[in-house]
Amino acid sequence: MKLTTTFLFILVSVLFVSCAKHNSLTKTEQWDVFQIDLTASVKGNPFMDTDLNAEFVNGETRISVSGFYDGNDTFRVRFSPPEQGIWTYKTQSNNADLSGKTGEFECIAPTNGNHGPVKIVNTWYLQYADETPFYPVGTTAYQWTSVKQSIQEQTLETLEKAPFNKIRMCVFPKSYVYGNETEPWQYPFERVGDENNFEKPNVEFFQNFDKRVKQLCDMGIQADVILFHPYDRWGYSKMGKEMNERYVRCMIARLSAYRNVWWSLANEWDVPDIKESIDWEGIGTLLQKEDPHHRMRGIHNWYNSEDHFYDHTRPWLTHVSVQTSQFYNAEKWRNQYQKPLMFDEMRYEGDVSSGWGNLTGEEMSSYFWMAGLSGGYGTHGETFRNDSDTSEVRWWAKGGTLLGESPERIAYFKSVLEQTPVTEMQPVFIDNGNPENLNNNVYIFAKPGVIYLAYVSDANQNVEINLPGDSNYQLDIIDTWNMKILEQKTIEPGDFSFETQIPYCALRITRN
Repeated sequence: MKLTTTFLFILVSVLFVSCAKHNSLTKTEQWDVFQIDLTASVKGNPFMDTDLNAEFVNGETRISVSGFYDGNDTFRVRFSPPEQGIWTYKTQSNNADLSGKTGEFECIAPTNGNHGPVKIVNTWYLQYADETPFYPVGTTAYQWTSVKQSIQEQTLETLEKAPFNKIRMCVFPKSYVYGNETEPWQYPFERVGDENNFEKPNVEFFQNFDKRVKQLCDMGIQADVILFHPYDRWGYSKMGKEMNERYVRCMIARLSAYRNVWWSLANEWDVPDIKESIDWEGIGTLLQKEDPHHRMRGIHNWYNSEDHFYDHTRPWLTHVSVQTSQFYNAEKWRNQYQKPLMFDEMRYEGDVSSGWGNLTGEEMSSYFWMAGLSGGYGTHGETFRNDSDTSEVRWWAKGGTLLGESPERIAYFKSVLEQTPVTEMQPVFIDNGNPENLNNNVYIFAKPGVIYLAYVSDANQNVEINLPGDSNYQLDIIDTWNMKILEQKTIEPGDFSFETQIPYCALRITRN
C-alpha cells in the first residue's frame, strides 16, 4: 500500500511539473507569427556579414527559417507554425553570440478570424487553409507605404470600410505621372545624394512595411507584395543579380511568416527597362525553394497582350496574374495554365487622360462581374485625385481615400458570389470569343443543376440556359448597379430564355 501511494505521488508530481511547464510556454496560434529576438554586437556590416537561421521541430516536421538584422544589434527570426503542438527550435549562425540558442513554444488553435493562409482548391479557386471559403476582391495602391505616415493611416481607415480583401502594393517607391513625382517618406537603402548603398538597408523603412503588412493581416486583407517594378528614378531596379537575391531573401525572412503575404515578382515584368536586366526565372525559383512558408507567387505583365504574358506553366508560379480585360480568353487560359486566374489589372475607374485609368463606375463594376463569371478574380483601382493631402494623391498610386462609385457595387458583387459554392462552379462559355463585342457577351457561371449566375452588361440581350432535372428553379433578376433584386419567380426546368430589360443585369437561378 505504501509503495502504491509513493508511486501515485511521483506520477502526480511529474504530471504537475509537465503541465506547469507547458502552461509557462509562450503560446502562438497556428498560422500566426512566433518571433525569436536575439542581441549580438557585430563587427563590420551585419546585413552582409552575418548569417542566421533557426530549425523548428514538431514531431517529424522540421522547418528551417532564415533570420535578419533589424538594427540596434538586434536579430530576428519569424516563423508561422503550420501545425499545433510543442515546437522546439535551435539557431545556427556564423556569429557565436547568435548560434546554438534553443527554446520552445506551444502552437495553439487559431482564433479571432485566423483562418490561415490562402491555398488553391479545385485547380482554379482559392480558400483558406482551414477550408473556410475565400473569394478575393482586390484593389491597387502601388506605393501607399512610401508616402507620408498620415496618408498611410488614412489608407488603412479607408480599407476598414471598403470591400477589398486583397491589395497589390510595391515595396519600392514609384516614379510615374499623375502625382507620382514626389520623394518617398524614407528611402529603402542608405542614400547620399543620388547614390544608394544597397549593402545598408534602411531598417526604419522596412520596419514600417512589416507593420503595414501586419495591420492588413489583422484586417483580413491579403498583401500582394510587388518586389520589383520599372517606374524607378532611384536605382532600385538596377541593383544587380547579387543584391537582388540578397534583397529577396531579406524580404522572405521579414515577411513570409505573415499568413496574408503573396509574392508578386513584378509589376509589369516585360517593360524593356527591366525585362532583361532582372533574372525573373532565378528570383522565382529562389522564392519557390527558400520561402519556408510557401506563399502564393505571381508575376504581372505590362502590355495588354498574351505575347507579353510570362510562361505561367512555370512550376514556381502558383497562379496567373495578368493585366488585361480580355475576359473572353478566360477559358483558354484556365485550360492552358491549370491555375487560378487573377485579372490583376483590368483598367481603373477614374478621370485621367490615359485609357487604362478612365473607366466609369458602371464599367469598373461590370468588369468584376465579367471576370468573376469567367471563372477568374478581378482587381479594382481608382485614379481620381482625392483629398488626402495638399499634393496630388490618387488611390491607385498612393492610397488615401476612395471617391469612385464602384466600391459599393463591388461589395454587392462580392456578397452575391460569397453566397454561391464558387469552388464547385464552372464558367459556361457560350459567345465570349468576340473581342469587338465584349460588353454584349453573356457570362454564365454554374454548378449545373444546382445554381447558375448569368450576367449581361447591355439591355435587350438574350440569355439561354438548359435547366436539367424535374424540379422547379427560382429566378432572381438582379439590377447590379442599383444593387437590388427586381423580381423573383419560379421557373420550370428545360430550355430557359430571358431577354434583359436593363443594363448591368444578373440572373441567379437556383434549383428548389
